[in-house]
Amino acid sequence: MNQLYLLLARNEALNKWLGEHPMVLGGIFVALGLALGGSGVYELRTGVTRDKYGNVVTGTWGKLLTNIRVVGGIACIAFGVYKLIMG
Repeated sequence: MNQLYLLLARNEALNKWLGEHPMVLGGIFVALGLALGGSGVYELRTGVTRDKYGNVVTGTWGKLLTNIRVVGGIACIAFGVYKLIMG
């Protein structure tokens, strides 16, 4: 349990800095959302879905993976815009 506290304490300075600069955090999430959602939309248009190793995923799992990427991208963009607006 002490190792968990040490791991969390190591990131305390970064979390404090990001709390003081919400525009940076919002920008990071918007960029992540654009990358994730963009790859999902690209895969929807081409019809070829790839996993993290580059293998082609077909059938139901391919469509599900693509939809998860698009929804995850939208969620990241929504959180990023929220942080940009609300601070």
